[in-house]
Amino acid sequence: MQSAHQTYLRMQTTTASPGELIAMLYDALLRNLSRAEGGLASKDIEAAHNALLKSQDIVLELMSSLDLDAEGDAGSIARQMAPLYEYMYRRLLDASMHKETAPIAEVRRLVEPVREAWRFALEQLAQEAAIAPRLEDRRG
Repeated sequence: MQSAHQTYLRMQTTTASPGELIAMLYDALLRNLSRAEGGLASKDIEAAHNALLKSQDIVLELMSSLDLDAEGDAGSIARQMAPLYEYMYRRLLDASMHKETAPIAEVRRLVEPVREAWRFALEQLAQEAAIAPRLEDRRG
């Protein structure tokens, strides 16, 4: 069953748009934050540690996806997100070093609205893409 799941995930990531990949990273980050909190709550330090390492890796991946040199709104947003990601990463390091849930909860509170905004933006883009061909048909 694990192999089928891994195949599904591999197909999902290879066919996803860059925007969908970012959304998937946010989702994976939230899942790993939950695992880390659960591991700390149940005193399973190894599980918590592994989940925190994965969370840190995801934040680093999000940081590396930013195009800080982009022009216009995209560059402006990237330059605003960079310090947020850096702060999240530092808080995850704190959680890992001190085995505390408070920094994990803080990162969750920071990630959730960003993920929701990202999902909303993807939905808006999908709607615009669906409308555009119909508008072209009316003009032609």
